[in-house]
Amino acid sequence: MKKQRRVSLAPPASGIRPRTKVLLMGLVSLLAGLGLAGGALAYRWHVSAEADRLRSDGVPVTAYVSDRAGGSGRGSGIDRIEVSYLYESRQYSTWIPCAGVTGCHKTPGPRMAVWVDPTDPGKFVAENGHTSGSLSFLMSWTTIPGGLFFAAIGTVLLVLVVRFKDDKWK
Repeated sequence: MKKQRRVSLAPPASGIRPRTKVLLMGLVSLLAGLGLAGGALAYRWHVSAEADRLRSDGVPVTAYVSDRAGGSGRGSGIDRIEVSYLYESRQYSTWIPCAGVTGCHKTPGPRMAVWVDPTDPGKFVAENGHTSGSLSFLMSWTTIPGGLFFAAIGTVLLVLVVRFKDDKWK
């Protein structure tokens, strides 16, 4: 004799059905992933447009490389340099990436050219192409695939919710 399984139509003690939990997790993961990937792409576009604008409209100033950090081993972070410059008798200093994807093999010379935004002197583009906003976590190339990964997980969870009937979630 086959034993029959009892099916309860009442929601679990937590008040939220498992299907609803998976649906919410899928939506959060999908939206957060798309937001992260889209935000990283939009920020990259913004930084590139800002660099182009400053190259044409910025005021050329000589900046001094005062320090170097990171990039000396695996997991040491972004290879970066501290750039200081004087604009209209006020000192500005910030960190920017040292070079491209490969980083710096040595600290650049003591001076480099920067083009400063006259309306907001804290913003600039350096001769190596990096701007004052280039060290944001959104500029990391791993942010885009990471966001797409979370979006894919969310999509899989949503497909599972749609594909399986209510009785499979008990």
